[in-house]
This record gives sequence, structure tokens and C-alpha cells, in this order.
Amino acid sequence: MTVIRGISGTKSQIMDFLARRFPQNSVAPDYFGDLLSTYKDSGLAPPNLVTEITSGDDGKLWAHVWEALLYHHLLACGYDFRRDRVRKSGQHGPDFGIVHNGQTIWIEAITPSPEGIPQDWLDPPKQGECKVRTKPHEQMLLRWTSALKAKRDKLKCYLEQDIIAPTDCTVIAVNSCRLSDFAVEDLGISQLPFAIEAVFPIGPIAVPISVDGRPDGDAIRIPRYVIQKSNGAPISTANFLDPCYANVSAVIGGYQREMLKGVLYITLVHNPLATARLPRGLLCATNEYVADQEGDHFIVRRI
Repeated sequence: MTVIRGISGTKSQIMDFLARRFPQNSVAPDYFGDLLSTYKDSGLAPPNLVTEITSGDDGKLWAHVWEALLYHHLLACGYDFRRDRVRKSGQHGPDFGIVHNGQTIWIEAITPSPEGIPQDWLDPPKQGECKVRTKPHEQMLLRWTSALKAKRDKLKCYLEQDIIAPTDCTVIAVNSCRLSDFAVEDLGISQLPFAIEAVFPIGPIAVPISVDGRPDGDAIRIPRYVIQKSNGAPISTANFLDPCYANVSAVIGGYQREMLKGVLYITLVHNPLATARLPRGLLCATNEYVADQEGDHFIVRRI
């Protein structure tokens, strides 16, 4: 076992594991070691962070990396954190609580597992290999909808347990980094972020064709209210039009595994039916979308 001397015990444990996890990478151990140990030292990380990181479970590693990225992002945005949600026995409530103008905004993070994603899409290309792959956008979107439902239910439990208040804002932060071997963006079949496709019925881009086979109008995004699981069961993609999601103020979407350039690119999507509306312009989002009601329908737009 390699022992890294001259640094704290916690960081030494993390970096020793990372050196074995990334044996051919000279950057990753130092970068992730600093990222995770700083998060641990903040007092906001779960008490079992080091144990889970060093367990060898990749899902737990990337889940904590996502939390650490969010911590650094929110810290850089200048937010104050609520520190009453971490106890020696474990976390007590959502992953983060920040305060804005006296109102608490709770953030619950999740990194969906690649269940149902073709292995060919997840495997990195071999050195010197060049091949074309089809993006499994529906399978990826199913992981998004599953993650949102799980966290929506968890937020409901926190509300029932009086851990969060009905007037508090709640945000589900999803990082899809595990759904690709190397993600360079987070766009679905609509060419909009998955965070939008998972909560509004926006589907593929289509071109109208005349009866004689010629294009007959501009390309448009067509509605898509459900996608099907492998067993044929329909899964809704209109979650922010469903009152059952009224306890969720907004969704954050991300795809990065790191912030080597100092920036976390995130998409923020507001829920028009939320019981507690998240004020616009918060959380330093790269892209922010709202749905404004006009008559009997909503217009989704970027702000």
C-alpha cells in the first residue's frame, strides 16, 4: 500500500485510494483528493464519506464527487450553508441547505447509475479505435425520471418528518456523468438538456413532410408525454405538469466529473406548479429555464 506523507490522515486515505483507482492518470488523484478532502473538512459532508469513497464502489465515489462539486460551486456563489443537517450518526435531511434572503433552499443530489444503458455506450474507445455509436437517449432519460421520482419521494419524507418546512424551496440536483463513458454535453433527442426533457413533454425534432415526400414546413420539437421502459410500461416525461411534483421547486442538471477549468456548467429548470417557488436568477446556473403560463398552456423558455 502506498502511504502519502505530509498531509492529513483523511486526505492521505483518499489520495491513497485514488492513486490506485486512477493508476495511469497523473492529474486525477491530486485533483479529486483536494476536491473531496476540502469537502470533508467543510463539516457538510456525510460522516461516512471516506469509508464510502475508499470502498471501491464507483457509484459512491462519483456521488460524493458530485456533492463536492456542488459544495465548491455554491461556496463560490457566496451562499451560507445550514449546518444543522449533519450529525455524528449521519446526515439529517437533504445534502445541502443554503439561505437566501432568509429563505432556506434545500438541495438533494443524485448521480443515477447506468442501469439499462448499453455497455457499448459506456465503454471508452480503445486506443487507435474509431467507431460510430448511437446515443441511447431514451434509456438515459429513463434514468433521469427514475432519479427524480426517488428524490421527490425522499423530499416528501423530509417534509412529513418536519426536517424541511412547506415554505422551503427544494431542488433536485442530477449529475448524469455515469450515463456515458465521457460526457461533453447533456443534451437529449430534442437538443435541449435532459433536465428539461425529464420534466416537460418535449420530444424529438421533426420536419413535416408532404404527401409527395417533400419537406413542408420548419423543423419543430414534437410533444412526448411518455417513454417506455423495456417491459413496455409508460413513464411520464411531464413531471412538472403533475401536481405530485409540487414539492419540488426546481431541478438542476449537470454532467461533469470535474471543474478543472473552475466552472460547473449546470442547467436549472423551474417547476411552474411548485408549492414554494424558487426565485429566478439564483444558484449561478449556466442555463436557466422557466415555464410561463399563457392561457391554457405553458411556454418553456430560457432566461
